[in-house]
Amino acid sequence: MRFMAWHVDYFRAFPTEHGRSSLVEEAKRVECGEALLLFISFEKSDVEKKVDIVDKAVNEIQAIASQLKVNTLILNPFAHLFADLAKPEDAIEMLNELSKKLEDRKFNVCRLSFGMFYEIELKAKGHRLARISRIIS
Repeated sequence: MRFMAWHVDYFRAFPTEHGRSSLVEEAKRVECGEALLLFISFEKSDVEKKVDIVDKAVNEIQAIASQLKVNTLILNPFAHLFADLAKPEDAIEMLNELSKKLEDRKFNVCRLSFGMFYEIELKAKGHRLARISRIIS
């Protein structure tokens, strides 16, 4: 699993069209104030150890959010930078589990729909932790 995180002052996403995925969730508009925006990709190698991968990701995301004192998380399925992707049904399953476990830890979680393209408006912060990436294996 890989993710890139941006600390944002605000975020707005408006669905525009279906992507190339064979699975597409119902499109919905997303708007949030200050948040940690996570561009997330699940890989084929994550599927066999999905419980461990999701748990490690939850811990890492919580640590970053805690450092930034952010309680709102935006989960954006994002396959565009990564090559060895999990099947869409596996990615959705892991994304849903990640969302549930973060909500269990009292985070306000907003999630963009899988398989959709969005018009995005945001204002990113400019401090040293405003943009980071992680590989969870």
